[in-house]
Amino acid sequence: MNYKLYPPFLKVPEEEDFSDVWESFCFKLLCLERSQNNIHRRNPPEQGVDIFDSTDKIAYQCKSVESGKSGDFNVTQAINSLKSALAIKSQLGWKDYVLCTNVLVSGTSEKKLKEVYPDIIIKSKNNWDLLCEKYNTEVERNFNILIEIPSQKLLSSVKESFLDHYTDKLLSKLNNKEIEIFLYSNRYESIYKIQVSPEFTIKDLLNIIRGFFKFPESRELIYDDIRVSLKHSIVFNKRKQTLSKTLGEIGITQGDVITYWTTIVWEDQYKFRSDVINNLTLNRLNKSERKDKAIELYKKEIKKRMIEIDSNLTNNQDK
Repeated sequence: MNYKLYPPFLKVPEEEDFSDVWESFCFKLLCLERSQNNIHRRNPPEQGVDIFDSTDKIAYQCKSVESGKSGDFNVTQAINSLKSALAIKSQLGWKDYVLCTNVLVSGTSEKKLKEVYPDIIIKSKNNWDLLCEKYNTEVERNFNILIEIPSQKLLSSVKESFLDHYTDKLLSKLNNKEIEIFLYSNRYESIYKIQVSPEFTIKDLLNIIRGFFKFPESRELIYDDIRVSLKHSIVFNKRKQTLSKTLGEIGITQGDVITYWTTIVWEDQYKFRSDVINNLTLNRLNKSERKDKAIELYKKEIKKRMIEIDSNLTNNQDK
């Protein structure tokens, strides 16, 4: 199995920043593999050594690439960390130095690293893939579920919401050229593999996604006089994308990850009436409390919908 060692596929629920996620994940696998209690993570400033095996005197430096692309590996940062570790080598007493990275390291980068320290050991993506396979049960919680959404399901849901000529237009673009990308929602953990066309605009993509997920937003639900609804956008490379741009124009290619970002908006619909009944409702929650309650209920509805979608998709895949 080819494990995807980058966000949103790889996760450590206790960590937020991906550099910490990667370090924590490396630490977990090293502990499983070496079966020792003398491996520990070092607190900042680590001085080039994130993890240290005090028995075998092995220093580990964890360098992650958030995009998961080998070309984005920053060899300069790795060299700077290596130099810091060399400066404390005698003090810490390490004998072996291991660079742990979630991508493949090019020959050019490896050469630069060995010019600084010829005995450096590089454990790149392939090494961690093997360990993930070996300890597949133990690492299961560290990977979000990947589910495929068939193209016909995506487009049939669009056909229910839009005129036939618009669906035909999307189909013609898809038939002209299609790429496979990964879709992630900020509202749920699952990741979806979908087929799209580089000729789709961001607006097209949003129409397709909204038509498929059918989040409880079209009714602008009201809870205790708080009206809640959603704003929708597509985020790629940590930037909200313009609706009129095509996927090709903003650089989305095969295997890229996009985020379907939804923001909950709310409005207080309560209008004070000076009648006796209203004046006696002393136990009524204030606006802030009603807002929090409404948003929490809305989030639960969205999560319920996502669970239904996953269940339908996985059941169909099992058949």
